[in-house]
Amino acid sequence: MIASRSTAAAFLFITWGVITVVLVALLSYSATLSSHDDQKFSDPAKQDHNKMERGVIARRSLLTGEIIVLSVISAVLLFTCVGLSIY
Repeated sequence: MIASRSTAAAFLFITWGVITVVLVALLSYSATLSSHDDQKFSDPAKQDHNKMERGVIARRSLLTGEIIVLSVISAVLLFTCVGLSIY
């Protein structure tokens, strides 16, 4: 019984770690995307400003949904790991 609980705990910790790493990577990409937006759109001479802005907004909205889902999953797994460790 103890071995199966230990295996389950290890699996949960590894899963939480992988999901958290993916979440951090998405957050980093989102921050990079935001900094590129400021650089691209600071030049008013560009004619394709609206087209690029719509593309960036679409990417941000996709990332926002994924970030929220991964944040919730990561939090649930973290609380599960803590609860399993206390138990």
